[in-house]
Amino acid sequence: MTSIAIKLNLLIITSILAFQPAYSPINKEEKNTNSTGTNKTVSFEPVYFILGTLSDYMGRFQYVDRNKQVDRYYPFEKPLVDYLTKYIKKELNIVVDTVFEKSHHSKMFSDELSKTLNNFYGENDELLNNRFETKSQIYSFLAGVYYRYGEKIDSSIYKIQLANSPKHQNCYEFLKQIGCEKIFYKYLRNIPAQFILYFEASSELKKYLDSIERERVILKKSFNKQIKEMMTKKGITKEFQELKDKEAEKIKEAFKI
Repeated sequence: MTSIAIKLNLLIITSILAFQPAYSPINKEEKNTNSTGTNKTVSFEPVYFILGTLSDYMGRFQYVDRNKQVDRYYPFEKPLVDYLTKYIKKELNIVVDTVFEKSHHSKMFSDELSKTLNNFYGENDELLNNRFETKSQIYSFLAGVYYRYGEKIDSSIYKIQLANSPKHQNCYEFLKQIGCEKIFYKYLRNIPAQFILYFEASSELKKYLDSIERERVILKKSFNKQIKEMMTKKGITKEFQELKDKEAEKIKEAFKI
């Protein structure tokens, strides 16, 4: 395989990675979670946490019916669907209706929940920062984004990667607002375009992110199964892992400055 072909294939897989977190080991402190996967010392604001998990590829309502749909999910995101279904029932007492297609893609519906979530978007379908009034709401939202689109680089450095998503700007502003002093922003002019935020989490935000880590890793395992099959078919398993390792090392060095 030529170097050009390898780069093109890596670009394709990197784009897919925007929809799901990559590998990250669980450290000892992350094992101290309860049966729901959340730390007992952290209490999410349910609506804000769910809001963080929402997809908004090309805008929130580009592929989601604003009248009754909560969200849409890829086949490998079934662990996310299962977790959210139970979480929404437990925390909001709402039973959602999820439709699984033959392709194993799925769509979640709820008139009540969709109306609540839609209140966070403005006339131009942009996510409104002024709907967030407390740090707890911001922490919960960022934890939701991290759950679906995040990766843990090391014990204090985290990554959120979004594809063609307007809410990368909201995430950046929220991180600054809650006191995350080191934030590196990276834009990849891919198809789809990638918006990447590397950041050193504040001590309080870290509690929220780590509290959902077990569920994030379960979601990651589902994704890894699919991505491994794709990499094997393309014959670039080694090259892809080397790329990921180099990325992690570069980020760690950058945060030392």
